Amino acid sequence: MRAFVLALFLGLVAAESEYVTRKLCKDVDASQCSIHSVIVDPCPQGPAFCTLKKNKGYGITLDMTPHFAADTLRLSITSDVDNSGNFSTVIKAPSDACRMLFCPLESDQRRIFDVELMVDKRATGKFPVKIKLWNEEKDSEACCVTFTVKVK
Repeated sequence: MRAFVLALFLGLVAAESEYVTRKLCKDVDASQCSIHSVIVDPCPQGPAFCTLKKNKGYGITLDMTPHFAADTLRLSITSDVDNSGNFSTVIKAPSDACRMLFCPLESDQRRIFDVELMVDKRATGKFPVKIKLWNEEKDSEACCVTFTVKVK
């Protein structure tokens, strides 16, 4: 009975969540990290992009394998609302990622990382979002991914 209830619950969660089409960041060495998947919850219309509502919280799950070790980690979420390629709009300022992810980070150990995303009420249109997680002691060691959202 427990297995049935668990399977039913996981099926309901999967119905709201969606794997999104992701790209590696151009300004980060791709050999430093393997990104296996990015899930946005809720995102029933994915995977090309997720339609987000302003001032509503969304869960982002990154399944990744960092190829570096780190005692302290930083996290930032930015967006490129004008589609200029500069990701200058801050959604989440650089902060301590160890509160959300167990530290120290070990090299080549697959990790699941969850973070909340909320877009500002001034954001509108279709644009990419960038999530970057990096070693505070060595900026070149980083995991970074972008995906597209549409805000209405």
